[in-house]
Amino acid sequence: MEGTILLVDDNKFIVDGLKAILRKKGYSIIVAYGGEEALGILKNTIPDLILLDISMEPIDGWETLERARRSPDSAHIPVIIFSARKTLSEEASRIRLEVSEILSKPINTGQLLAAIEKALKGKKPVPEMEIKPDISEFHINIGFEKHISEQ
Repeated sequence: MEGTILLVDDNKFIVDGLKAILRKKGYSIIVAYGGEEALGILKNTIPDLILLDISMEPIDGWETLERARRSPDSAHIPVIIFSARKTLSEEASRIRLEVSEILSKPINTGQLLAAIEKALKGKKPVPEMEIKPDISEFHINIGFEKHISEQ
């Protein structure tokens, strides 16, 4: 695979896991540990895709996405959003922001990679039930339930 992905999440554990998976698949990764940092990166760099967490402080993923969409340079970049919160589809509809895919944590590696590939090709992602996860891949769900329940 080829392409540059801007990975935006304020959780180092998640960033490290996703970065390892995506680099192994041949993607170049730029990391931002929050919305402000991501918006700063987008002023000088145009990635092929943005992988964006919604639950961040002080600027959440929705505001980050809305502000990125205001710039003509980043308005066209496909975005995959992810979060542990379960109301993401309703929020996306309410805010009416275009995203390529909405993924829930814990992230299924097979589903993530399929969504990235589809977004980079400009196609709609394969529905979750059709994706067969590769069990040999590192899955990021280790410790998520504990981490999420502690928040």
